[in-house]
Amino acid sequence: MLHFVKSFLPHNMGRQVKELFVFTTLINFALALVMIFEPIYLYKIGYGLNEIMIFYFMVYVLYFILAPLGGKFAHYFGYEQSMFVGSVFFIIFYVSLFFIAQYPILFYITPVIFALQKMFYWPAYHANFARFSDQREEGREISTLTAAVSLVFVAGPVLAGFIVSGWGYGALFTVASVIFLAANIPTLMTSEHLSLPSFPYKKAYSDLFSRENRKSFFGYIGFGEELVVMIIWPIFISIVIADIFDLGLVVTLATLITTLVVVYIGKLTDSINKRKVLSLGSYIYALAWFFRIFIVNTVGVFFVDTLSRLGKDIISVPLIALSYQKAKDQEASHKKVVMNQVLFFEMGLIVGKVLAIVAVYFLTLLIADEALAFKLTFILAGAMSLLYMLL
Repeated sequence: MLHFVKSFLPHNMGRQVKELFVFTTLINFALALVMIFEPIYLYKIGYGLNEIMIFYFMVYVLYFILAPLGGKFAHYFGYEQSMFVGSVFFIIFYVSLFFIAQYPILFYITPVIFALQKMFYWPAYHANFARFSDQREEGREISTLTAAVSLVFVAGPVLAGFIVSGWGYGALFTVASVIFLAANIPTLMTSEHLSLPSFPYKKAYSDLFSRENRKSFFGYIGFGEELVVMIIWPIFISIVIADIFDLGLVVTLATLITTLVVVYIGKLTDSINKRKVLSLGSYIYALAWFFRIFIVNTVGVFFVDTLSRLGKDIISVPLIALSYQKAKDQEASHKKVVMNQVLFFEMGLIVGKVLAIVAVYFLTLLIADEALAFKLTFILAGAMSLLYMLL
């Protein structure tokens, strides 16, 4: 039995990946406390869907400009230092977000802080994992990390709902900030020795729009659906489920169920064609989006959120494994460095989210019936999720 369980887990994780494993788990525990409440918080303090779309439009347009600079910073100072700076900006972001209610000018400053957080954190994170993961068991390494992250998202929303109900959003953001700082202890305890070449700022944009990358570019645009799942879906379920604690509990139960499946997906990804697994996930995920149209109660939210998380996990493990494998192959052939592919991945993702923001903005602007606007954004996200099959 023990041997059977071990067959689903990675066996050759290097030091860097182990440190990244602990770091990512703690960072995501902090995010599990606060992430779902970001758009809900803005909505509760009086900002409409259109204004929330403007907020995130500023974030992602700025990130599109700054992402290559984040890659250059990580190459010069190291991946772990860059992720540390990114985690500090997480704290600054949540402090600034909390005070928007008292100082409305922060509504326009906070997106800049969030874009800087993404600039320092994400290129370094993906390049670190892509460089040091074991290609023979990349699917299992990614799925094990995904499962660990899912487990903290099991506890996070319930704990967050309890904290917000008892002490408010200020206490929640304080607890998350402490965890953000603690997450850096494993990576900063050991020295990082990297000698990485620099690359031109404009190279990231020429790669993004080159003809040879066009199919992959449209595939990464599929990540625009994440904008809907991160912003519109939490607001929608906060309307369906009025009690914050119950909302956290539903998300927790849905996450727990899908966590049991994700480790198997990693083993499957290592043993069969990754693109077949990715296509299966795309169909399931798109179906979950279309089911959202009919949600009217807590049971419906639970069913759809569970199916949605299952579909996204089936997509994410092979998609990330394919992206990391391509980064390694390009560097091995001396065509590009790992960071080039990482930036292509991140910037394609950004374009998808900006397009989704623009579409959702005009939907909510032109359609007075908020319930209908929600349903149309779910259809949009379902259509975008099918683009993953192009990868």
